[in-house]
Amino acid sequence: LPSHPFRFTYGPRDDRLHDFYLPALERSVLYRRSTGYFSSSALAIAAAGIARLIANGGSMQLLCGADLASEDVEAILRGESLRGSVEKAMLRRFDQHESEAGPDMVARLETLAWLVAHDRLEIRVVLPKGPDGQPIPRPDSQEYYHPKEGVFVDAEGNKLAFSGSSNESRSGWQSNYETFHVFASWPRQTGPHSMPPADHYITPIERRFQALWEPGDPGWIALPLPEAVRQRLLDYAPSKVPTTDPLERRRSRHELATFRFLRDAPFMPQAARIGIETSSVSPWPHQDRVIDAVVDRFPRSFLFCDEVGLGKTIEAGLALRQLIVTKRVQRSLILAPASVVRQWQEELWEKCALNIPRYERGALVDVHGVERQINGPPWGCADHLIASSQLAKRTDRRDEVLEPEWDMVLVDEAHHARRKEFGIRARRPNHLLQLLGGHGKRPGLKDRTRCLYLLTATPMQVHPIEVWDLLKLLGLEGRWGANEENFLKFFEEVRNPYKQRDWPFLLGMWKDFLKTGGQIDPAFEERARSQLGPVTWNTVKTLPHTIKGRATIEALGAEARAVLSDMIRHHTPIRTFVWRNGRDLLHRYRQRGILSERVPKRKPRNEWIEFTPEEQELYDRIEEYISHFYRKYEARRRGLGFVMTVYRRRLTSSFHAARESLGRRRAFLVGDADAVANIGLTEEDLEQDDLGMDAVEDLGTLDRQARETELAYLDDFISDLNALATDSKLEFLKAQLTAIFHTHDSAILFTQYTDTMDYLRESLRSVYGSGVACYSGRGGESWDGEGWVLRDKEEIKEAFRRGDSIRLLICTESASEGLNLQTCGVLINYDMPWNPMRVEQRIGRIDRIGQRHDEVHVHNYFFRDTVEAIVYARLSDRIDWFEHVVGTLQPILHNVGRAITKLAMMGRQERERDFDDTLSEIEQQADAHDQAGIDLDALVDESIGISTAPESPVRVEDIKRAFLGSDVTRQRFLPHATIPDAYWLHSGDTPRAVTFSPWVFDSHPTSVELLTYGNPTFDALLDEVIGPRDQSAGTVDSEEAGAAMLLRDSGRPPVAVCVAKEKGQIGEVATISAYERAAKEHEAGWSDTDRGRAREVLADARSRLDGAIAAVEEEMTRAKRRGLREEARRILFESAHILAVQEGFFTPADDDAVERLCERGVPYRGLRSIVGGQVPRVSSDDAYRAELDGKNPGALQQMLNRLRDQGVEVLRRYAGMG
Repeated sequence: LPSHPFRFTYGPRDDRLHDFYLPALERSVLYRRSTGYFSSSALAIAAAGIARLIANGGSMQLLCGADLASEDVEAILRGESLRGSVEKAMLRRFDQHESEAGPDMVARLETLAWLVAHDRLEIRVVLPKGPDGQPIPRPDSQEYYHPKEGVFVDAEGNKLAFSGSSNESRSGWQSNYETFHVFASWPRQTGPHSMPPADHYITPIERRFQALWEPGDPGWIALPLPEAVRQRLLDYAPSKVPTTDPLERRRSRHELATFRFLRDAPFMPQAARIGIETSSVSPWPHQDRVIDAVVDRFPRSFLFCDEVGLGKTIEAGLALRQLIVTKRVQRSLILAPASVVRQWQEELWEKCALNIPRYERGALVDVHGVERQINGPPWGCADHLIASSQLAKRTDRRDEVLEPEWDMVLVDEAHHARRKEFGIRARRPNHLLQLLGGHGKRPGLKDRTRCLYLLTATPMQVHPIEVWDLLKLLGLEGRWGANEENFLKFFEEVRNPYKQRDWPFLLGMWKDFLKTGGQIDPAFEERARSQLGPVTWNTVKTLPHTIKGRATIEALGAEARAVLSDMIRHHTPIRTFVWRNGRDLLHRYRQRGILSERVPKRKPRNEWIEFTPEEQELYDRIEEYISHFYRKYEARRRGLGFVMTVYRRRLTSSFHAARESLGRRRAFLVGDADAVANIGLTEEDLEQDDLGMDAVEDLGTLDRQARETELAYLDDFISDLNALATDSKLEFLKAQLTAIFHTHDSAILFTQYTDTMDYLRESLRSVYGSGVACYSGRGGESWDGEGWVLRDKEEIKEAFRRGDSIRLLICTESASEGLNLQTCGVLINYDMPWNPMRVEQRIGRIDRIGQRHDEVHVHNYFFRDTVEAIVYARLSDRIDWFEHVVGTLQPILHNVGRAITKLAMMGRQERERDFDDTLSEIEQQADAHDQAGIDLDALVDESIGISTAPESPVRVEDIKRAFLGSDVTRQRFLPHATIPDAYWLHSGDTPRAVTFSPWVFDSHPTSVELLTYGNPTFDALLDEVIGPRDQSAGTVDSEEAGAAMLLRDSGRPPVAVCVAKEKGQIGEVATISAYERAAKEHEAGWSDTDRGRAREVLADARSRLDGAIAAVEEEMTRAKRRGLREEARRILFESAHILAVQEGFFTPADDDAVERLCERGVPYRGLRSIVGGQVPRVSSDDAYRAELDGKNPGALQQMLNRLRDQGVEVLRRYAGMG
């Protein structure tokens, strides 16, 4: 019984026979049932589905009432026997409508009669007893006995009970109105609803039954079924065993075959894009190219770093969907900044039809807000989970996060995982990088997952070494991954003039790239061969493998040198691990006619706003307070002044935000419990800085004197802020909006803070009324004439898209992910984040493919002569602010943010002294940025590609046709009254609004579900129709239908094939329509030989899938071995140098240094064995030798001990690879 997903309740719209009685009876060995008064119609209802009980070898006990008339009771009082009177009454009622019984009722009675004839059905009659001890006649007796209860018991003792009511009239027996609740002796889960074992409901039902079954209840008379009635029923006994219920639908084999194909289609070889083709969004061509590649190369890890607005979330999300639907990923963890966790959940639901719960305040919360409380850590409580990076990276959470294993871990805004300093050999990872990559001997998430996806538009924030750190997480191995020196040196060398490059080093790195899975781009090879000719091209191509590389390089002509330079530059692990699409690529797609949608141009404009004298004076005073306490707290401990940077940012946003923030600060200082719990800060204050800087974990408490000193300042400022009568920025905004709405229908305004948003919406409501709406971490809100009411995001988006009801949308950073507003052509940055990349994310909401306007206008607000304004103005001649998407300028922009922070938190005199030097340094970096760093746009694969995957076996229209075209399921779908092409699905305990249309779902994602793969509703409906599938690993089963056969191997991951027999040949069937045609053909007469050939097709599909995965894993393993060999070489090299210095035997070329080291045993001999013939040569001229100069003996010994520990770890990891 537990194998079937029985629901909690069933009603008149449900198919009770097929969804409840038949599954229950075919699994039961005993059926106890109470029905109403004995009649042909009551028996017909009680006999629902019992043919399945017969097939299962079960038996039945049936209680029914006897309907005695007043004259029957009077006869008993006159002395006639009770049994005789009951027998007459029952025969009279049974025969009353027998002549009107149709064939279906007769068939049900035949089934009961068969059970009686074979002693597998016992019937007892009950009558209510009056005070005089005699039966109560009708109509009074009708108040006593009308139960509708039953209990099913299976061979293992599991019990399923039901209790309810039904219409057992002669006219209502077939379409009888019945409702009942269902109770199980095992725990059940239906969708988000769960129920523990319900023995406390089942036991009373059994007791009531038993009390009536056994004579002795003082209020009832219980009798065996009178013999004449028994014989009358036996008249219906059939000669053959009944096998089906008369109302059981004759489901055609091809209908069931269609549903089986639907369920197994994701596991077929042709299903490379089934998750994408049946999702709610159609990816753009550049996204298709990425999705197909990463899915094909699973479980390889990747870095997704498309420019802002080009859809890396969609790429990673659809890849994840495809891998989940095909069961190659069965456990996944998504880590995102706290402010976008909910947006990630909504995007996965709205774009990828995946309802993945988020962890929030001790509960798992699905996309609809349904909570499931959990005890303990969340990481093992769900197969797929979204959580905040801030939570996961906490040191007190790290062990529990690392305990479970995952098939995939996806990390958004992965650039926050970085080291605290950028010097080589000085690697101090922050908490997030430690979580992902491990630290010391502790593993990281990369070691607990098969596949890691990292997402960031800006992998290089400050220094190229950040790119290496991220690639190392993804599996960068060999010489590239052994140490950051090789990686950085490579890019330094390719920037040198041709003759000044270290060509042996470059060729060695190129060779290592090829040996760790890298390949020469076929398009590059074709162009190079055409340009150089086959002979010269072959010379260039084989340079890494020739012993005369230097001479050959010098002899190359100018054209060949250019090709070699391009070859070296473009064939690096960045090409293997990194996906980056830019707008230049989109323009190329448009030129080729592959992309028809508009890609807009940006028109940014900086707006300089003047303070009033009153505002200026107050601003200066508060700024001085902030910088004073910042310096004071930082002097106590680095990081403690972080709180003051928050207040400084809020001051530039709005005076209202500053007032609210200072009020929270005051509450914190006086010990208000709520304020103390969150350190007087909001999530908006914490999320970005905390993620990268580990700030909150480093904050401490303040002493009493510090609190009292700061409180005195705060009370004064809060009073002055409350008294401020002007707001220059607000007045500027009102004037500009008036001008904007003369030329545009709508505008979107961004601010960093919900406090500022609330202030603006109240201030603008008097002008625009319900034309103002907002979106923040609270969700969507609009004015209804009386107050601000919550609205679904879809409502906000649709109303804003139309432009007839909402003209101005005010948003916090929460909307910089998840709200795509291609119909809006104007964006206002009411405040400017210190990190310019956050402005990029905002602009990305409207600068999108398919934008309605040719140009999008961006207005950036600054208070004139503030630090932010001066920095932006000063750098305008070097940086085209937001006119183009950030590329190689990212490290400079990061330094802009750091410069603003540094200058804003200085005292006025110190700032005036350092301003010019700070900005001059950035100007020099901007001038030289082409000569430094890593230009990812020039290194990634930007070839134009179109998906070449085979046609998907199933498309969304096939799903719709299958469910709405089948007699089995059509009745479950009733048209939705208000949403076209949507339906109410009556399946499960409550009706669900569903659609088969991605376009309907896109417009109503919170109102309807898309009935597709990955949605539990879809899976549950298939299970109801064709029954749950055996999930035992390694099971191989098959279904024959006409000339078609469906086979499935339930291994990990599952594999399925569909074959058809035509003219004696067995061939694969690729689509559901082809399968249906074959299934409808005449019986093919499958022989054992045919079945064997079909199984060979399945075995071949399994072999191909396993082989493809194994090839990727073997490639990754080879790269890891090369990486460990390189690490072993480094340890031997550095250890030999240290030992030589310690013992004073250094010679200009000491070929025996490593051998003398190996005399010390573990781990050096093992490392020597790993490197084989590539033993490092130690020389006094090595740069590393110079690093040892001046080191005292103690320091040298510490370095040697540390290297020894690293060597032991290398040996352990190498041995673990087998």
